[in-house]
Amino acid sequence: MILGFFIWTALWALLSQNSGWVFGIPVAALATLAGYRLGLRSGPVRPQALPTFLVFFLRELFSGGVDVARRALHARLPIAPAWQIFTLTSRDPRVCLMLSALVGLLPGTLASHHKGSELYVHTLDQHRDWQSTVARLENLLSRLLGESQP
Repeated sequence: MILGFFIWTALWALLSQNSGWVFGIPVAALATLAGYRLGLRSGPVRPQALPTFLVFFLRELFSGGVDVARRALHARLPIAPAWQIFTLTSRDPRVCLMLSALVGLLPGTLASHHKGSELYVHTLDQHRDWQSTVARLENLLSRLLGESQP
């Protein structure tokens, strides 16, 4: 539990540029408590899977930023927003939770929640191939968190 608190505070420091601690410490404590109450344990991370995960994620994160900027500057670019359901292959609650949180940083997608084996995703363009990107992220998270594949 203490390790979880330090991870949340490190994440806060990174995202807030080391400021706003009056708000950050309680948020880190609440996040730690929520994870504990939900029975989520970080478990071992496979270091050998980390480079592949980081390269993929950072590439998609950058691509998402470029896509949003391009759409903001060129308002006539086609969009076809829609709610979609992505079928999860992972049964590990850590993978499902992390995937739900990280999908919003991918190009044109935002996950609202997951229920059972379904992840509810809002897409900016439903005609774009967002499914393969989310599936790849799920697979990389499964490998990173050491989930045994069926």
